[in-house]
Amino acid sequence: MAKQVGVIRLKGTIGDVTYYRSKNGGDLARAAGGGYTSESVKNSPSMVRTRENASEFGHCSSVKKHFRLSLAPFLCVRKDGTLHKRMMTLFTELKKMDPVSERGQRNVGQGLTTVRGKNLLGNFNFTPACNVAEVLGATLHYDFVNRILEVTNFDIHAVSFPSGATHMALTLGLLHFDFDTLKYQLKTSVPFYFDKNYSGDSFQLGVDLPDVSGTSLAVLGMKFYDKVGETFYLFKSANAVGIGNLGVF
Repeated sequence: MAKQVGVIRLKGTIGDVTYYRSKNGGDLARAAGGGYTSESVKNSPSMVRTRENASEFGHCSSVKKHFRLSLAPFLCVRKDGTLHKRMMTLFTELKKMDPVSERGQRNVGQGLTTVRGKNLLGNFNFTPACNVAEVLGATLHYDFVNRILEVTNFDIHAVSFPSGATHMALTLGLLHFDFDTLKYQLKTSVPFYFDKNYSGDSFQLGVDLPDVSGTSLAVLGMKFYDKVGETFYLFKSANAVGIGNLGVF
């Protein structure tokens, strides 16, 4: 590597020499060429690991896209700048749990055949700023066989309503997602609305069975509203929209 000492400052490639400015402000020169080309990435034996990583990253990215779309009724209410990265981390970790595929072909679906994989997806918090279970402060039990959520030990006075909110609505969702074909279907219950004067200590929500087969994910959507007359105005702050993960089957 050469260093320029003259008063003429050059930038770019001339002949076989590339001139550039270093991070510390010095003017340097090096032999032109080198680096990676698309051809070398595709065919070079030394780039095998790069190709494997790229293939698996592309798979995880595609899964993330479709999975996020599958939960759009719950996730599209407000934008969360952290969700993309957190979901990519989730699916990358699930891919790593694939117990049978060779490197470069590992996939999320195989990762979910393991107990650890199911637990990882089942414990994923879609909305950290609005933890549904913590906000409700109740006991939640979802029956995957009968598709019924039973909420007990509920006290409306223990719920912290966002400032200005008068009502809360809960919606049960059951997602069937095929991680091989990326086909999915989401079924949702009728939203259950109640205000700050709700006196019950238990209730149930039920949902229909999706027609698509695949991994089952049950979620509980939470939204807060301000009711004016007969109109409900949705709050979109981070602490007013939540999705509770009820488990994976």
